[in-house]
Amino acid sequence: MSQDESIRASEVLAGQGEKVLLPALDLLEHISEPIGKYPYQGWESLYREQLDYDYFGRTTHSVNCTGSCTWKVYVKNNIAFKEEQYADYPDINASLPTYNPRGCQKGANYKEYVYGPQRLKYPLMRAGARGEGKWRKASWEEATSYIANKMVNAISNYGPDTVTFYSANPAKFAITYTGGVRLANLIGAVVCSFYDWVSDLPPGEPITWGVQTDSCEAADWFNSKYIIVWGSNILETRIPDAHFLTEARMHGTRIVAIFPEYNPTSIHADMYVPVKPGTDCALALCMANVIMNEKLYDETYIKQYTDMPILVRMDSGKFLRENDMVQDGSPDKFYVWDLSLDRPALVPGTKGTLNTIGWTLNLGSMNPALEGTFTINTLSGEIKVTTVFSLLKQKLATYDPPHVSVITGVDADLVTQIAREFAKTKPARIIGGAGTNHHYHNDLMSRSHILLAAMTGNVGIQGGGFDYYVGQERFWPEDGFVKLAYPLGRSKQRFQPTTLWTYVHAHIASEVNNLWPRPMIDYIRESVSNGWMPLYPEGTLDNGKSPKVLIIWGANYLNQAKGFESILTNLWPKLDLIVDIDFRMNTTGLYADVILPAASMFEKWDLSVTDLHSYINPFTPIIEPQMDSKTDWQIWQLLAKALQDTKFSFTDILPGGITLTRDFSTLVNDFTENGSLASDKSAGQCILDNAVETKGMTMDGINQQPRRFVATHEERTSDIKEGVAYYGFQRMYELKRPLSTLTGRQQFYIDHQWFLDFGEQLPAYKPPVDEDKYPLRWNTPHGRWSIHSVWRDAKYQLRLQRGRPIVHLNPAEAQARSLADNDAIEIYNDHGKIVAQLCISQRIPAGMAHMYHGWERYNFEKGGFQSPTTIRMKPTQLVGGYGQLEFRFNYWGPTASQRDTRVNIRKYIS
Repeated sequence: MSQDESIRASEVLAGQGEKVLLPALDLLEHISEPIGKYPYQGWESLYREQLDYDYFGRTTHSVNCTGSCTWKVYVKNNIAFKEEQYADYPDINASLPTYNPRGCQKGANYKEYVYGPQRLKYPLMRAGARGEGKWRKASWEEATSYIANKMVNAISNYGPDTVTFYSANPAKFAITYTGGVRLANLIGAVVCSFYDWVSDLPPGEPITWGVQTDSCEAADWFNSKYIIVWGSNILETRIPDAHFLTEARMHGTRIVAIFPEYNPTSIHADMYVPVKPGTDCALALCMANVIMNEKLYDETYIKQYTDMPILVRMDSGKFLRENDMVQDGSPDKFYVWDLSLDRPALVPGTKGTLNTIGWTLNLGSMNPALEGTFTINTLSGEIKVTTVFSLLKQKLATYDPPHVSVITGVDADLVTQIAREFAKTKPARIIGGAGTNHHYHNDLMSRSHILLAAMTGNVGIQGGGFDYYVGQERFWPEDGFVKLAYPLGRSKQRFQPTTLWTYVHAHIASEVNNLWPRPMIDYIRESVSNGWMPLYPEGTLDNGKSPKVLIIWGANYLNQAKGFESILTNLWPKLDLIVDIDFRMNTTGLYADVILPAASMFEKWDLSVTDLHSYINPFTPIIEPQMDSKTDWQIWQLLAKALQDTKFSFTDILPGGITLTRDFSTLVNDFTENGSLASDKSAGQCILDNAVETKGMTMDGINQQPRRFVATHEERTSDIKEGVAYYGFQRMYELKRPLSTLTGRQQFYIDHQWFLDFGEQLPAYKPPVDEDKYPLRWNTPHGRWSIHSVWRDAKYQLRLQRGRPIVHLNPAEAQARSLADNDAIEIYNDHGKIVAQLCISQRIPAGMAHMYHGWERYNFEKGGFQSPTTIRMKPTQLVGGYGQLEFRFNYWGPTASQRDTRVNIRKYIS
């Protein structure tokens, strides 16, 4: 019987012909109890009592998964015994899929960490060698006093810039993150970045748009008509949001999945496109070639919202600037060729027009030429100029489908088909992720993806654009965070791009000098000398000064670090003190000197947000901190008290010449603002009160129900609109508001001299780096069973897989090495070795070894998943002093990619 027939069969007449609807199951024949009547029914209440509870509370999980899911935790006899999705997000509108319920299988068993053997129960001090696992129990007073004395010793003998703080992502736990940064701000310590270090920062966004990242929330996927999922394995790594993609497809959206390996997202696509690893940029530029040649681009859009009409000098490759044409002219004003006047004209909206009537993208009566070569009389004489569009057209001509097919392995006709579909179907978007961004030339990849979205007029419209999701980088209530994190102001904080800091202090040997005109160290020196990138301790490139204290909280720095073995060998011995603050033992803690036990996510107030939805969730203290653990906010106050007890003070001279006295004798009052911020809850309320996004909200109010943001910061590209899913660049498109790029619009041409020297002034394909002379690409993507290293040692997640580290390998590669499924294997190259088990899988292409990342070092018999990696920096990402390209914390800095690593595999003989 069909569903419709079943429903019709349940309609029966009653009384005077009235039609009533009865449950269909009532029509079935009733079956008596098969064992008859029985006297004892206590077993029924036994099951009910197992799920009985005293009360429940609200929390979320601060694990950088981009989920930011609100959970209901049930408590009985003061034990948190059950978690389930809360499912009370207010819907945006009735036509969009709901965010409810929201969660995944990992969040459903976080309680294992609350009570499991991994949980840190009290302060620990190292009693053996680092990494040996020998500890002794310490009191909070002993541990914090020891740390404080080490910090004071480092500052007094070597300077405050030898004390370094590292954590990751305030979006996942704002109060936890802010506490450490706040203390660092007060004592003059260095705070390290995270978004660039883990290579989650998509460099193409600051290069092209002048933003860190600004992506739509997941509900806007439903508004798309065409989606290319390009290197973002949503079905495995964005489980709470995956339904928006599948529901969009059910609604008629065409889904194209582009990955080297066949993965769960590929299964749910209309078309799967297997691309050779690291050649994605060539594929994107080939699509742009088709769009260009067939004139499928949106001419009106690109004239107004991109730099394509702007004139470029043919003698130098530089933009034609006002100071080329007019004495004392601005270097930040640029020209187009106005067809209505038949002469060059200054284009509105550029950096040089800021705070003037010309700061707009409204062209008025101006009609810029897209193509052509023109003769211009400048202050230095007659020159020829052309447009960015003309140069782009020349560049794209080299990426024809037959040629690119050889590079990418994608059929030429298929590339042409996808390009036509993408250009002709509107709105269309590309969803990007780590699959492309963890490659060395990630900046070129993301620039080429943005190019496709902009050429077709899809940036700034509902359902369109380039949207990128890796890491929970976006903290919406930014002003509230800044108010709490930097009591002395941002100008008095030492910020450090972590990739550069680690590269230098771990003595990483450059393996990419052959790719560039000069050795990498020359670019580093020039960047630091010019003030483009900070590097602490100051002068380290010349005086060899080293960091002395490293404090890590809410992150697993060592386990996730590229260049793992070099860090252990070269950086770790330089450090007099390593402190790890966490709720569980991890690899970083194993190699630390002091471990401080933090409260779990069930035991504190905190705040969580994400790019993927527009709500704010709280953590709440559902149960008391277990054993001798404390909340991070309270731990920082204990450290402030220990530092205060030293009565230390010093005169600090910051870069730029700012001088101030740092007096530790008032540190507790400075940290808590004379007690007003002593509680975790008050710290959270401070954030809510000082941000436009959360004006009028209270910690108690969002505990009752998550709230949608009421506004957005001026630096964001879009407003929050009632009944509309958030999407990026509304203000550019709808309000004609310029971007923060040098040209004020989407900028695809970068005329910084380094970019010109490297041939990267426009998006260009450069092949994957093959410096490791081994046959297999080492692919370590995010997976289904952990969020980075969290849950990698959790038994219920381990039971859903093989229970130990495994490497997926193509059958032909296994056969060539005489390997069988589940063999113990050694993965190796010149940087390090790992021992794991083999899983033979047909979905992995030949030439690739695939291991889901995050395994703790103690999960392995030998090595760790980052052992084969090193740090390879691109000089383009050390650039500064150019419009939108200037170091800002977690906005612009060198990324530490790892997907160009190559290895080999052999059977392991112990």
